[in-house]
Amino acid sequence: MPAPSKATDAEILALIREGLGNHRIARELHCDASRVRRLRKAHGLPNAVQQPLPLEEKWRAYTRPVDGGHLEWTGPRAGSTGTPQMRHGKDRYSGAAVAFRIHHGRPPRGYVIADCGYPHCVAPEHVLDETGRWQKRLEVREARGLGPIPEQCPAGHDMSRYARLEPDGIAYCQECKRLDKRAARGECEPRSGRPASLEEAFRRHTEPVDGGHVRWTGPTPKGLPTFWFARRPHTAYRVAFRLEHGRDPDGLVKPGCDMPQCVAGPHLEDRPMRKRTDSLFTAIFGDVA
Repeated sequence: MPAPSKATDAEILALIREGLGNHRIARELHCDASRVRRLRKAHGLPNAVQQPLPLEEKWRAYTRPVDGGHLEWTGPRAGSTGTPQMRHGKDRYSGAAVAFRIHHGRPPRGYVIADCGYPHCVAPEHVLDETGRWQKRLEVREARGLGPIPEQCPAGHDMSRYARLEPDGIAYCQECKRLDKRAARGECEPRSGRPASLEEAFRRHTEPVDGGHVRWTGPTPKGLPTFWFARRPHTAYRVAFRLEHGRDPDGLVKPGCDMPQCVAGPHLEDRPMRKRTDSLFTAIFGDVA
């Protein structure tokens, strides 16, 4: 059983008047917090208002110096990328963005990252916003004699809008990079050698097999053969049907053969064709119980 506290009421009241909270007083004087609350109430003294740490002070509590003048983030991180992040009041802040404010005395413009090579470094002297990053990399480009940034990328995109610079000053097209990521996910055709027509785009994802079947080799989101052309998704079944019959299908299109996901035009049926097939079957064999 713990020894009783020797703290006097006067000592407790003195700390209450200094603005300390009940639990802190209890820790410092080794007394019961309920005793502190009773004294506070008996003397009509208000509860202590807990003042949050200033933003910069809380940010510094999450940092640790490492070799090379870098600062390692020891606090919370966001998502799978592990981006340093902290909450202050009702808002969330990027650790790098706070570091930028500390060093430059202004809010950053755009995304803030360290350009020093140390992963997720939050040293205020090492972080740059989009404006600073562009200027620094432009200086590197000029020092290497790489010349002016071209007006268009090889794909014809406007580089005054889409140009970005690597740390070594090499220019690249942000729009091309975005489209390459979409192509990797099967959401659009690759930039190189894009098909000139819907039929060509469809044929690129097909492969003839025995029995007159055509195997689909392209993307199948949710099990449905699909491809992209002219920035729009197209269902392979409907395109193959249209190429075979010269008309748009009516209703759902699916293979009438026994090969799963076959996209051979003669093997595909729309709703009216299935109804005719069912009617012929009934006329020949009658109703099957």
